[in-house]
Amino acid sequence: MGISNIKFSTFAKASVDKQNSKLRSGLISSGSSVDKIQGVKGGSSSARTMAELMAGAGKSMTSLQKGAIIEGIVKKLTPQEILLDIGFKSDALVIEYDKKNLENLLAVIKVGDRVKASVISCESEDGYPVVSLRRMLEDSIYHDLEEKYSKGGTVEVEITDSTKGGFFVATEKGIKGFLPASQVLDEKDLLGKKISVQVIELDRKNKRVIFSQKANIYTTSQAGMEKYVKKGEVVETQVSNVSPYGVYVTMSPAPEVIIEGFIHISEVSHQRIENLQELYKKGDKIKAEVLEVDKDSRRVNLSVKRLEKDIFEDVKNKYQKEQKVKGVISEVRLRGVTLEIEPGIFGFIPASKLPSQTVYKTGETIDVEVSDFDMKRHVIVVTPVLKEKPMLYR
Repeated sequence: MGISNIKFSTFAKASVDKQNSKLRSGLISSGSSVDKIQGVKGGSSSARTMAELMAGAGKSMTSLQKGAIIEGIVKKLTPQEILLDIGFKSDALVIEYDKKNLENLLAVIKVGDRVKASVISCESEDGYPVVSLRRMLEDSIYHDLEEKYSKGGTVEVEITDSTKGGFFVATEKGIKGFLPASQVLDEKDLLGKKISVQVIELDRKNKRVIFSQKANIYTTSQAGMEKYVKKGEVVETQVSNVSPYGVYVTMSPAPEVIIEGFIHISEVSHQRIENLQELYKKGDKIKAEVLEVDKDSRRVNLSVKRLEKDIFEDVKNKYQKEQKVKGVISEVRLRGVTLEIEPGIFGFIPASKLPSQTVYKTGETIDVEVSDFDMKRHVIVVTPVLKEKPMLYR
């Protein structure tokens, strides 16, 4: 329905215009007009009626201000038109061009509801005010989200797009948010799908909402995790997924409580690990030590190697500086050459110690000399044993 076709009640204005017209045309004498307006015996009823008409006509839209928040009662509610009774000579028309917002309005309010609206136009060309209920609608939708956030309720969202680190999503009522990849149970073929999630972060001021699919299953709040696991304690876990950089596990420290854990590849063993997929598979049981509750990733970081003896501690006793040993080259990179001296014990030749004219190949056995021990990386720093030193060799 076009705006120009909308009819508003203008009875007061029409009545006053009619009286003025009669005065101008002489149909009502000035005396009788004054008597009726000012009041005479037996005519008080007519005087009050005229005063009411004048007062109603005088209640002008000029008392409204653009951007002001006003109250009104929903008078008409259809997909084509929403009208508010705001106590003026004309009803106010609610403008909403967004289809999703319009659907939300029709679902949230009903005829007779008292609502707050913001003034878009004080008086249109057709003589009535135009208002918006977006702020009221936003208050209602965010209030619902805040309740779910505080109580752990679920929300259905649609995956609208993917980006580095996660997915963009939207709720049924049009609130947009972000679903981190770390909070997804399975990342395969999610685009366009609707999934059940929970709100794990909500910043209404900046319109920032973070969702989690894992929160439907796992305890993800920092307080919740710290209630059941403590730093330094040993926990029983089960492998849920193995990635090239770490092992994802689950633990159940109490009935109906499931917490996700993560063992980084550097915390799996004191020894060098080449392929985690060969070491673990889904369903494997692992004992691990709690390192910390990771509030950002909403999981517990764990370590397996902390429970094992570091055999590299004995390496310094077994090997001495300047001792000559043999090793099999396992990796050649720009930063240097890695070789295995014995099972689980690796040596490393820094690039600065590699002879410029020598080419090393994987699987080749070479003679090296112990020069230092890298306790952090658990490798013996070695240098090649050369039959004769090339010119400018350092």
